[in-house]
Amino acid sequence: MAEIKFGTNGWQGQMGKDFTFHQIRLTTQAFANLLKKSAGNKEISVMINYDTRYLSETFAQKAAQILALNKINVFSPLRDAPMPAMALAIIQKQMQGGICFTASLDEPIYNGIKILNANGAPALPSKTLLLENEIKKIEPGFYFKHQYPDSGLIHFLDIRTPYLDYISTMVHLDIIKRARLKIIVDNLYGTSRDYLDRLLSDTGIEITAIHNYSDSYFGAFIPSCNKNNLRELSRLVVSRGAHIGLATDINSIRFGVVDSRGRFIDASLIMAPLIEYLITVRKMTGSIVKSVSSTDQISRVADYYQRKVHETPVGFKFMADMLASRGAFIGVEGTNGAALNRIVPSKDGILFGLLITEMMAYYQQSLPVLLSKFNKRFPPLFVHETQVVKTPVRRKKYQEVLQKKSFVFPGLELLKIKYIDGIKFIYKNSWLLIRESGTIGVIRISAESPSSRQTQQLMQIGRKLLE
Repeated sequence: MAEIKFGTNGWQGQMGKDFTFHQIRLTTQAFANLLKKSAGNKEISVMINYDTRYLSETFAQKAAQILALNKINVFSPLRDAPMPAMALAIIQKQMQGGICFTASLDEPIYNGIKILNANGAPALPSKTLLLENEIKKIEPGFYFKHQYPDSGLIHFLDIRTPYLDYISTMVHLDIIKRARLKIIVDNLYGTSRDYLDRLLSDTGIEITAIHNYSDSYFGAFIPSCNKNNLRELSRLVVSRGAHIGLATDINSIRFGVVDSRGRFIDASLIMAPLIEYLITVRKMTGSIVKSVSSTDQISRVADYYQRKVHETPVGFKFMADMLASRGAFIGVEGTNGAALNRIVPSKDGILFGLLITEMMAYYQQSLPVLLSKFNKRFPPLFVHETQVVKTPVRRKKYQEVLQKKSFVFPGLELLKIKYIDGIKFIYKNSWLLIRESGTIGVIRISAESPSSRQTQQLMQIGRKLLE
């Protein structure tokens, strides 16, 4: 059985092989031990949540029983729920943390565990390392004896109503309503059903919702907000004459946007204009946090409005920590994920899909027009990412690149090198990043430049460095 290791997206494993009821109970008991050590004699409360994957709800029930046997108060939603709604509940109820059963964007055969801290943010590696060590410590003698937990310690909680109320204070839904926008919502069989679509329809906004029911196999594709998975949404936006299409991933932490022409709008294109809107129209103050792999368009906007930018390694756990410590108003990842540093410093696909819609309604412009006007002031950049399998040879070459002291790139002016996450080469008007994945056995290569051709050339340089 594989060792329990927490990476960028928590711990994942194949159900029935690595991700078993024994491993779940073992991990939950180790989590309970750590909570009791830090709490002393204080009462402990924990949130247990789950996504729409096969057996996720059952896994959550088993974890809740283990926590209750440890005299820990457990709060669970009435049904699978978005992770930002879970984060809000942890904060509002002043819980000590939470467990969410999800394997994010892995195939249906996988499941996993994410650990959240008392701020509703993913636990930092220093905390998950403590959990891993506690698991190793108790594993040799761990034996689960079936017994009845104190049912009075397991509570079911409506977290949808408080979350929708919170979103209503963060988004100007009245602006969207007055614009009379027609919106198509794709819930991708995930946790945002009856959240994103219900909020819009209850406000009196015309919407059509698709894939708004639970399916453990996600309609035979991974519930990720990428171009390929949103083809049906794109077709429907065009055929229905809608103004915008919105989607969320299985946990509702990432967003997908389709414009009125049916084109998928990547986060690298839309986040910089949105940040400008939040600064100039919504008057949000503070610095900006971005992952090392996200677009430099964000830095351009930040420079123009004299806002400081902090770069973090890939993984929202690092971003959440930086949001708290630097007083930034927003954090942006490179994979269609972003967070506002307000009550809930958590990635939120529902919130950002609505903020993008609000921006479009406020300017009374379609996304193609809005982006065109923005690109006249901030010329577009072209970003691309790929991955290669981390073979022993590539792993060795990668380590050699990290240790190398000097580099020569013919025709490119190398300005500096960053080691925030892997190695990032900063050239004049462009960059190249090579880093190990924190979740799967691959090495990721990404690049950005003012032209698609130059970006592809940088990608080729990255591949050659690993050959």
